[in-house]
Amino acid sequence: MEIKLISKTPNYLKTCWTAARTCYSADSPIELLTEEKTEEEMLRLLTRIMTSKHLSVVEHCSMTFAVKDVSRTLLAQYSRHRIGVSLSVQSQRYVSEQSAKQTDGLFGHVVPQTVAENAEAYARYMACMQEIQTTYDELLALGVAKQDARFVLPGGACTNFVTTLNLRSFMDV
Repeated sequence: MEIKLISKTPNYLKTCWTAARTCYSADSPIELLTEEKTEEEMLRLLTRIMTSKHLSVVEHCSMTFAVKDVSRTLLAQYSRHRIGVSLSVQSQRYVSEQSAKQTDGLFGHVVPQTVAENAEAYARYMACMQEIQTTYDELLALGVAKQDARFVLPGGACTNFVTTLNLRSFMDV
């Protein structure tokens, strides 16, 4: 698994502070933006706001990540947290898992640590992965569409995605 930050809201602190002050100030957000506040002053207010569970102020900040080689099972769990989260996932419908495409002849897959640490379990697991690959390739050779052949792939098959989430959602995943 590899995760890289693509982008983030510049100046998180000022953004959250302005949102928080807007809720409790007669001044407009535009006026508040021009106020010169130290980092300590902004942090003090945000600490108080966050402690009181007024979390909407951090929803104005977001970040986008590129995620590589995670299992479809992990993606299924992650995608259950969709409030404030956007996903663009590599499609098994359009992207082939054919063995000729892979350097080691197998589709990308995650090996659970408990399997990797047990020689017998690992051998059986890899034999199963090879059988799945063979079946997938045979289905394609028989003219079965990728979108239908993918049904033989396991939850441990790797995928890639881009995700954007706001800071409040990030705190929940």
